[in-house]
Amino acid sequence: MLLAAQLRPSPARQRLCRLVAVLVAMSLGTPAVAAPAGSEADDPAIAAATRTYEEGITYRDAGNFIAAAESFTTAYRDLPMKERETRAIVLFDLIDARRNAFAEGEGPGQLCECERLLVAYLEEIKQSFGSKGDKFPDTRKAKKLLAELRKQIDAARGETPGLDCATTPLEKPAAPEPAPDPAPDVSDRPAMPDDRGAATPDPDPAQARRARTFMIAGAVSTGVGGLFLGMMTAGLVVGRNAERDGDARTQAAIASGSPLSQYDPDLQALIDRGNLGNRLAIAGGVLATAAIAAGVTLLVLGLRARPRPRAGAASMAPRLAPAVAPALGPNFTGATLVLRF
Repeated sequence: MLLAAQLRPSPARQRLCRLVAVLVAMSLGTPAVAAPAGSEADDPAIAAATRTYEEGITYRDAGNFIAAAESFTTAYRDLPMKERETRAIVLFDLIDARRNAFAEGEGPGQLCECERLLVAYLEEIKQSFGSKGDKFPDTRKAKKLLAELRKQIDAARGETPGLDCATTPLEKPAAPEPAPDPAPDVSDRPAMPDDRGAATPDPDPAQARRARTFMIAGAVSTGVGGLFLGMMTAGLVVGRNAERDGDARTQAAIASGSPLSQYDPDLQALIDRGNLGNRLAIAGGVLATAAIAAGVTLLVLGLRARPRPRAGAASMAPRLAPAVAPALGPNFTGATLVLRF
């Protein structure tokens, strides 16, 4: 396999190619004085092929041999057979670009494409000019290039066993992969302030679970406190009824002139029932106060532990402001739970 440095055109050859291209462009673009309108110089196909060829030269000088070969191929196909010498120049530059592409690491299909192009070119010359075409300098150069290429293909079979140019296609350049969308830059995103003006961090799942636990425990404790309040109320009612019944019985006995003894069984039953009601009221009040105080404390802790809503949502979210106030009366003691929304 030839090295890339051996396959690249020498500076002298590059200058020669550029000079030939300029001369060809001038000859194509400058009509003769005696040429009638609509002559060969005015052929738009030739002008387009010249521009495409010049693009290929630019690609080749930049080291992009695949793009250069594609431009040379288009220019070569667009040039008519009557521009034989110009087509030969474009063909040789095309062969040179594909051999350099192979030396730069492209597949052996580059060499096989060169062989197919040269074989087709020689067959075209033979059909158009017969044996006279063998005397053309371009024909002799094409035959020499074909012999070199076949030796290079034979050498490539050592690295690629089973290489057959009859079935090896020309590798198309891979389409560039679309660039992935850039990740959003969170540094440019404005911070969302909360109701206190500080930036709101992302909600913490552990904090949310802890707040939910406090809220559930507070609700349960407050509910239990409500049950104890019911027990206190029942005790107060039992004690009041016992006291009322005792007063009524005592007054009735006094009115009848036979006062009751303190050891009267009915009176003792009323006294025991009143004592039971008092004990129920005291126990229910103490337990209710403790349970409700604990429940409200847990509710407040849960509300404070909840992640704050972001700006905008904070102004729309309802605020829950619990408060506890003692409730005292002549015959009862309790607590009042106030929830403000």
